[in-house]
Amino acid sequence: MRDILAWREIDLSALLNNIKVIREKIGKKVDIIAVVKADAYGHGAKIVSLFLQKYANVNSFAVAHIDEGIFLRKIGITKKILVLSPQLKSSIPYYLEYQLTPVISDIEFLEDLGKFSHSKGKELKIHLMFDTGMGREGLLPSEVDKVLNVMEKYPGLILEGISSHLSNSENKKDPYNIFQKKLFYEIYDKFKDEELVFHFSNTGGIFNFPEFHFNAVRPGISLYGYGDKALKPVMEVKAKITLIKDLPEGWGIGYGHTFMTEKNTKIALVPLGYADGYRRDLSNKGRVILNGEYCKIVGRISMDQFTIDVTDKEAKKGDVVTILGMEKDKIIDAQELAIISNTIPYEILTGFGSAKRLRSVYKFEGKILNDPILDLSL
Repeated sequence: MRDILAWREIDLSALLNNIKVIREKIGKKVDIIAVVKADAYGHGAKIVSLFLQKYANVNSFAVAHIDEGIFLRKIGITKKILVLSPQLKSSIPYYLEYQLTPVISDIEFLEDLGKFSHSKGKELKIHLMFDTGMGREGLLPSEVDKVLNVMEKYPGLILEGISSHLSNSENKKDPYNIFQKKLFYEIYDKFKDEELVFHFSNTGGIFNFPEFHFNAVRPGISLYGYGDKALKPVMEVKAKITLIKDLPEGWGIGYGHTFMTEKNTKIALVPLGYADGYRRDLSNKGRVILNGEYCKIVGRISMDQFTIDVTDKEAKKGDVVTILGMEKDKIIDAQELAIISNTIPYEILTGFGSAKRLRSVYKFEGKILNDPILDLSL
């Protein structure tokens, strides 16, 4: 790794731990539908999905867009793949070609699917998504009878599952969760005599509402280490110091000289910036870990780099700085960065994950993997 200036470390042991924590929470009879949309929340859908398929015995995956599902098939995912979000009519042939399972949110798309499957003389398994108060994708509960009428017209459509999505399950005290529960149970009662997959819980539902588990759950952020204290963050972000210099009193640092030195100050340059997912909101507010100690960010986060105060610290060129992660007893997680940046951990993780300059380095059982596919026989 001597030639890498900044990188993501993805700990597959932490991922496996999180699956075990979720499994302990939901029991053996509830299926896990692993949500790997948005490149597995920035952790790399290819390695994460193949690892979960082989080492965690995950039998179902979920993505947002059909292109993500096609990608999973092409890399070797053989298990069930749900496409959660509404797609356009042009996507319909690919559900059959790649054996993907659409999660239906509107009657028009359901009708189009039915016509296509009938024209090809093939069956297609589907799930229905009901809007119980998210106000986004999903059929309204009042549309159940219309849906059933369409299903009767097209026997090639095989109903396999019923789902909904919680709006604020992270907040156990929000009465809106009970409102959504009531609506989903009304839908459940209409289909409970059929052998279907019922999935209502995201991460918040898994850890806060056991009565929402039914026979399947959809963990997303919890796979990657957030949502419960027993979970372990899977992603760390690190970089190597490229420059150390001494600045005199009264010297400005960074664009707009938003930080002025009040004494002789030693600074270190860290080669990672907002183009790499490190948000500008962290300017003069964030901190990193260097040699087991916290160091403050001074000045603005630039596109490619930022500066930290290393006055009276042990620091030299090439030293590794932990931007996201844990070192000794010090920790900086996505929740901390999200609070400072007035956002959520999801955006922090996907921001780092979408940064093209950051290389992903995978490790398992404490060892860096040169090639995860070969090293783990994925």
